[in-house]
Amino acid sequence: MYLIKEIEFIDYNDNEVIMINLINGATDIIEKDIYDKIISNEFNKLDQTIVNSLLERKYLFENEVEYNNFIASVDARIEELEKKATPNFLVVPSYACNLQCIYCYEQTYMIKGTTDIDPLKMVDLQFERIDKIMEVYENKHGKTTDDIRITIMGGEPLLRCNIKTISYIFEQTKKRNYTLDIVSNGVDLNHYIDLFNKYKDTLDHIQITVDGVKEIHDKRRIFRDGRGSFDLIMNNIHLSIENGITIVLRVNVDATNINELSQLADTLVKEFNYNEKLLPYLYLLQDGGCSGEANIVNEKIGIEKIFELEDKNSNMSIFRKKFHPADFIESIFNDVPYQPVLRHCGASKNQFILDCKSNVYKCWHGIGNNDYRVGTFYPKYELDEEKINAWFNRSVRVLGKCKNCKYRYICGTGCPAAKHMSENNMNIKEPSCVEYNELIKTIILEKMKRI
Repeated sequence: MYLIKEIEFIDYNDNEVIMINLINGATDIIEKDIYDKIISNEFNKLDQTIVNSLLERKYLFENEVEYNNFIASVDARIEELEKKATPNFLVVPSYACNLQCIYCYEQTYMIKGTTDIDPLKMVDLQFERIDKIMEVYENKHGKTTDDIRITIMGGEPLLRCNIKTISYIFEQTKKRNYTLDIVSNGVDLNHYIDLFNKYKDTLDHIQITVDGVKEIHDKRRIFRDGRGSFDLIMNNIHLSIENGITIVLRVNVDATNINELSQLADTLVKEFNYNEKLLPYLYLLQDGGCSGEANIVNEKIGIEKIFELEDKNSNMSIFRKKFHPADFIESIFNDVPYQPVLRHCGASKNQFILDCKSNVYKCWHGIGNNDYRVGTFYPKYELDEEKINAWFNRSVRVLGKCKNCKYRYICGTGCPAAKHMSENNMNIKEPSCVEYNELIKTIILEKMKRI
């Protein structure tokens, strides 16, 4: 018999151990004496029904050859899925912004100006290149039935002065029957409501950031003259929801606002009463941007604090928690199959970003930085195939440290940009490791306390 390496054991209590298959998410609570026999490879001392269950749930294989064949088949299936991943696109109409947030990442690159091309002509050029990429994809893989998604981001895309440009992006998106979403600070959103209502079938959601109650938020997400943006943003979220627009509400969490999350939860419940059009989530910042690293919270400590706050205030349940192993653990507790990954995100698959300066990027975090540019699309379309392949090869099958890591199907090599500001570096040929053993154990045990 051969016990898989991709397995996690967590002490649950004096008599029981939680056993987790890190490939498919199968999870069982077993008695300590069974655990002792399993880790000692004494399968002949186990009841046959237990052995059969271990085999069925892929903790155990008849021999190492069978295990290796299984891993090869899993890798091949994921590789095929990721090669065929539906393309998604981000367009940047402008790098200008009407806020000066204390942790702004783009300010680090000092991005200024655009090209001399008319903004509407630039949109035409962006969609020309999107059409070319889709043509190549469809010739290779056939037409996809999945939604093709366009994300508008900046800078701040929803500046009042951008209305014609944003309208034209909507028009071009609808013309192709694609879906559109927007990443915005929400300050000028009210000027776009008529446009959003016109294209309700095209617009999926708008992501807006609120970093705490007014007192907290207005110290972090500020205008250049120091004024806060909380009241404007909250009014615009109300306006959006009243018009049937879904708002994904991001909360960037660090040491300066984590203790006040309960107050924000109370505010959101009071203002929106768990409205299904409001989807708030917490994101523990990994990189302090311009504000430095002093306020970054260790993720394990942050997770424990957030669970503690939820114990004290049930309104905290309004937040989805975007922790590193969140998808894997949610599959366990929701009893749905886990989809293992070889690559961390769309940057290593079929994601392309086209900005207002005719640059092409793969990673959200690299936009505006020429070091991370993979090509241009004006005056002619040129891609650096070596850089494109470097992104695609950011796979657990390629990076040496990842090949035998038991968490590889959850991590997918990690995010190379997690600390790229603080270290002035984003090395896509190296993994970005996270303490998954600690995080999985912490979240599982915290959740089990509450069952």
